[in-house]
Amino acid sequence: MGERTLRRADVVTTPTTERLRALARYEAIFAGPDFTFGHWVEPTPDEEGVIQVGWYAYSEAAEAFIEEAYALEWVVDFDWIKWAASPKGRRLLADPGLVAHASAADLARLLTVFIRGDRFSEGELAGAYQSGMLRAIVRRAAELAESS
Repeated sequence: MGERTLRRADVVTTPTTERLRALARYEAIFAGPDFTFGHWVEPTPDEEGVIQVGWYAYSEAAEAFIEEAYALEWVVDFDWIKWAASPKGRRLLADPGLVAHASAADLARLLTVFIRGDRFSEGELAGAYQSGMLRAIVRRAAELAESS
């Protein structure tokens, strides 16, 4: 994977409209009939019989989504664990329908929670895709980009 850097949430340098349009491109990709976000790789023994822990293997398009989220500053440096536990964070994280009213800053918070959270709890981002949350985020990005 490419270099991943985090910017403070209040120091994002890429214009918001450009960031929204790039994120919105994934609406069509995620809706594609052959699209798959990835799959779980089952634990397997190596040649010495030691069991290797399973992991989630992202598809090429999912990897590109993650890389672009970092590159376009959708993954930001803020106390995402605290925000996720806040009333607003809990509401947004629990209901993809509420994302239809989210701001661009809220989209960054959500993506940060899912992408950074996946580093601590493998499969977190895949769960966000399966729940419809990532599709709701890219749909909202398209709406915000269109109204910009």
